[in-house]
Amino acid sequence: MKPRHVEVQILADTHGNIIHLGTRNCSIQRRHQKMIEIAPAQLPPLITEQICRTAVEAARASRYVNAGTVEFLLDENDHFYFLEVNTRVQVEHTVTEMITGIDIVREQIRIAAGETLAFSQQDIRLRGHAIELRINAEDPRNNFMASPGLIEIYLSPGGHGVRLDGAIYQGFEIPRYYDSLIVKLTVYGFNWKEAVDRLRRALMGFLIVGVKTTIPFYQQVVEDSDFIEQRFDTSYIETHPHLLNYQEKVPETERLASLVAEINAYGYNPYTE
Repeated sequence: MKPRHVEVQILADTHGNIIHLGTRNCSIQRRHQKMIEIAPAQLPPLITEQICRTAVEAARASRYVNAGTVEFLLDENDHFYFLEVNTRVQVEHTVTEMITGIDIVREQIRIAAGETLAFSQQDIRLRGHAIELRINAEDPRNNFMASPGLIEIYLSPGGHGVRLDGAIYQGFEIPRYYDSLIVKLTVYGFNWKEAVDRLRRALMGFLIVGVKTTIPFYQQVVEDSDFIEQRFDTSYIETHPHLLNYQEKVPETERLASLVAEINAYGYNPYTE
């Protein structure tokens, strides 16, 4: 069947106004949990129109009020089937914000305050492509098992079209009791190729020492021809085992960790020397 996991972001206020903010493709998953989210989902225009209209109609029929996500599964023939409604802001809302310019969290607060939506469906314009990666403290080559521990070094990328949502820092200890998500990386491009190129560069800008992460796995994904051509479904990871054949840069990171430890031990401050 090769199912794809596609969802529609909606906003519904207390005055009967309901709109959608386009689609997201969340098909790349491990253990049925999303890892990569893309906006918009690359679907035929007619299917996009139908799936978005269905999401809005479902919200209207249930008198839904809030930001929310209507989720579907699509088969190889683009027939779509209702999956569920997530009655909250989801992890992947960032990609929709990037292509619409709309602050979904702000709109959710305005809805809760009883205000009307600040825009109509005709005001919504989707521009470019956005990709979000969930950077998890996990060991991909060990069935994506959690990798809690102390973050000894943390450097992150930046620049135009790069967004980070996270709260970790150098010296932070990732506990073993909660979700393994440590930071979300979202990139934007005027087209799909630019988004993938920016994602590739952003991944190179990360340096996390102390725990294993999904970054080396993602660096394989962005070079994979099926990913580049957007040929993926919910079985992508299982059908692409070669993506786990990466080499971790352990010697280099260990040397950097040792250097940082020495600097900290001597209390060197380049701004005062």
